[in-house]
Order: sequence, then structure tokens, then C-alpha cells
Amino acid sequence: GSGYLLETVLKRGLCQNVVGVDLSEDMVKVVRKRLSKFLMNEVDDIRVGDIKSLPFADGQFSKLCSVNTLYFWKDVSAALSECRRVLRDDGRLVLCFDSKESLLDWPGHKYGFSLYEVEEVERMLLEAGFKILVIKEGFSSGSKKFYCLTGSVV
Repeated sequence: GSGYLLETVLKRGLCQNVVGVDLSEDMVKVVRKRLSKFLMNEVDDIRVGDIKSLPFADGQFSKLCSVNTLYFWKDVSAALSECRRVLRDDGRLVLCFDSKESLLDWPGHKYGFSLYEVEEVERMLLEAGFKILVIKEGFSSGSKKFYCLTGSVV
């Protein structure tokens, strides 16, 4: 996406190193430019990639976060398996998404989006080998309901 989350993480000093992945080469260029002042070492990386086949080693990461991308994943099971694969044994995944109810009010959902109830996402995480640690519900601007699920590798 736009790199907003990575920028926020870097500005707040929440991580020493970050890696971002997007399907679009154009978006990767935009994010690299946006974050150029933060991406100072050889570990930080923004690259083209697909959630179903992440270009990283097994157990490479301690944390993985995805915000508002779940709707685009063609094979959620494969995507979550990949997330599990690249996380360490003590790794955590945070998956945030707008509620199905909120997205039904937005006409853009008709164009290639898959909409999910929180219970569906919870079940998919469990099936992919995650233990659910936290489920948070919130409201964004415009009173859109969203969820953030945090899972740990089982």
C-alpha cells in the first residue's frame, strides 16, 4: 500500500528494522521514496512480492502486520500459511481489517473485495496455526468498524 503504517512505525521508533511487500511495482517505488529518510541500513527493505509466496526465509521475522489487505487475498489459507512460515516460533501476526458491515456501505467493495466477519478471520487464523491472543474492535473516521486480531505462532 501507501507505506503509511511503516512510516508511523518508523517515526515512533517501534522497530529497528522494517520490511514491506506490495504486489505493485509502482507502489513499491512510491513507498521507497516516501520512506527514504528512514530506510538507512541494508536490513530495511521495500520490495515487490505476493502474500502467497513471500520472498523471505523461514522464521525470518518476529512480527508481521497487515492492515486492510485481507480483502484482496485470493487464497487466504495460503496467505496465512506464508505468514506463519516467515514468522519465528515466538512470532506474532497482527491482522487489521474493516468489518463486513462497514464495507457493505462503501460501493468500492463490489470490485474484487472479499468481505469477512471477525469470526471467519479468527477461524482462518486458528486453522493456519495461530493462537488468538487479542481481538480488538474500534471505529475509524466516518464511524467505520474495524478489527485487529493478534495471533501468536503455535
